[in-house]
Amino acid sequence: MGWAAAAVGVLAVAFLVGRAGSEAGLPSPTPSPSTAGPLPITFGTALDAATGAINPTTRFRADDRIAYSVSTEAAPGVDTILVEIVRLGGDAETVVQEPSRQGIVASSRLIGFTFAVPTSDLLTAWGAGDYAMRIYLPGSADPFAAGRFTLVDTPLAS
Repeated sequence: MGWAAAAVGVLAVAFLVGRAGSEAGLPSPTPSPSTAGPLPITFGTALDAATGAINPTTRFRADDRIAYSVSTEAAPGVDTILVEIVRLGGDAETVVQEPSRQGIVASSRLIGFTFAVPTSDLLTAWGAGDYAMRIYLPGSADPFAAGRFTLVDTPLAS
């Protein structure tokens, strides 16, 4: 019973001290906003110049085209981004494409590309599996945008 009375007493004191501070016009701490994570990368099989990746999917077979895009609230203000691709597997990640420079329009709020390499070549080089793409702004250690996709190895019908 003594512990319960002590707990009530501590709560009462905390309440009174808090009210006194607020009545005196002292600033109360406000939580700082957490940093937003990377923007999502949208994957599809084609690219529309106005809207970005279309025919949305994250699974690609040998004969599929891979397109990706990122929509931003404000133009990034740079004319280059760095695109990295890693293979995901359990707790390990293997870099399959080191951050490579891609030219963009600095004033555009839409960033979009179609892979220049056929998906069949990616399957041969990297193998079927799950991958993460990360896009960085020059000089930044944290990704500006991120997304995941899967390369699917489907046998040819005989």
